[in-house]
Amino acid sequence: MKAESFVRREGHEVGRYRDLFADAADAMLVLDNDRRVVDANRTAATLFRRDVNTLSGCLLVDLLVDAEEELAEAWRELMSSGESKCQHRVIAEGQAFRLIECSYRRTAECERHLCIARDITDRRLLEERLLQSEKVESVGRLAGGIAHDFNNLLTAILGYTELLLSDRAPSDPDRSDLEEIQKAGQRAAALTQQLLAYSRKQVLVPKEVDLNQTVSNLRGMLARLIREDISLSAQLSPEPAIIKIDPTQLEQVILNLVLNARDALPSGGSISLEVARARLSARDVPPDQLAHTGEYVRLRVVDNGVGIAPEVKPHLFEPFFTTKEIGKGTGLGLASVYGIVRQSNGFIDVESEPGRGTTFIMHFPVVGAAESADETSGQYAASVGGGHETILLVEDEDSVRALASAVLRRQGYKVLEAATPGIAWELFQKHRTSIDLLLTDVILPEMNGPALAQRLIVERSELRVLFISGYADVASLDPGSRHVSFLSKPFQASMLAAKVREALTKPR
Repeated sequence: MKAESFVRREGHEVGRYRDLFADAADAMLVLDNDRRVVDANRTAATLFRRDVNTLSGCLLVDLLVDAEEELAEAWRELMSSGESKCQHRVIAEGQAFRLIECSYRRTAECERHLCIARDITDRRLLEERLLQSEKVESVGRLAGGIAHDFNNLLTAILGYTELLLSDRAPSDPDRSDLEEIQKAGQRAAALTQQLLAYSRKQVLVPKEVDLNQTVSNLRGMLARLIREDISLSAQLSPEPAIIKIDPTQLEQVILNLVLNARDALPSGGSISLEVARARLSARDVPPDQLAHTGEYVRLRVVDNGVGIAPEVKPHLFEPFFTTKEIGKGTGLGLASVYGIVRQSNGFIDVESEPGRGTTFIMHFPVVGAAESADETSGQYAASVGGGHETILLVEDEDSVRALASAVLRRQGYKVLEAATPGIAWELFQKHRTSIDLLLTDVILPEMNGPALAQRLIVERSELRVLFISGYADVASLDPGSRHVSFLSKPFQASMLAAKVREALTKPR
């Protein structure tokens, strides 16, 4: 009886371990010395897309993709040390590849060896995305730092050029040379704005923008970015198409979508930009949209390219999602477009069929007439009013501080100059009751501009603040405050004069 009981218990234990093997979450294979499958569990059958019964007798190398050398090396290590690990590829559904990690262990029975295989495709993809994100962040910091330094230089170049132009008559022979310097400086300023947009370090300043004008102004640049076998056309709205958005962000949206359309036209084709007014009902607008009904401006970017597969469309605006080859894209372009459109109270949709092209459709709420002031005017505006107020100017870059001081003194202001927050605090203590405006850079030694402003406003609550910077974190200041204004570098003399006057005339 004892022998029969032992046999039953032993059989029960064998059956229990057999069930653990069969139901394991990881794929398990038992291999012989020839690397032939002796036994396999259900997870292995799913991973290798075979029936459990047909796996037995298969050579492991036949289940993998181009794995002869890697498998041979892993097997040599297994025989010498008792265990090894190697990554292989297997064919998944749709002829795609999945990456698996195989851990090999030699068992007590010398002729039997265990292979535990785990699908690590998703883990590897996540690791690559995190690495790419770190690269993007590093390049962004570098780009932002370069843009900051260049903006200081360009502020001095553009500012002094404008001051010189203001003293030249239209017939002055030096005027054309100065205008060329100014144009070159403005082109350089546009490049730094692109760097800041990439690094996401620009302060966002929404303005009333005519989408018709933006599309018209961008056509020349966009035509140079697409290939000669692609035609670019624009259909503008017969009515004003005015929306409120940061102009730089709007240009970035159009640029990203046109470049995306270009990549969808490997054999040439056409891209069309279409601007129109549209009245939408509540059914046409996403439920979380602020303005549910009323007038919208619609922008369509249409191409007749390869189109988008139905299974891809739901993921188009996801960060890091891309259908391009490795190294051809980060998957951030459409994600940034989605964010900009939504941040500007708009919404975006896409229509596409494989082989029938793609249309990206954006809607933005209509606003009133566009601002008439042209901040990029090339002439030092004599019409900008001056004043007699006292301004505390804090700027660590000598050339920018000297320019700003010269411009403001010409306008009649009294200027107290400080290169550091410490010097600014000393001047503030001496002239506390007479200082009307703090004009400060955002990034300073000792403490930043917002921290300095907060300290001074505690002492003098009616103090007005105008921040200047070419590299700023929007979270560090509040351009919408009743006390606070912002001017981005590089600025021209007329822009500075106008912004100072605006800041000083804000109601107390």
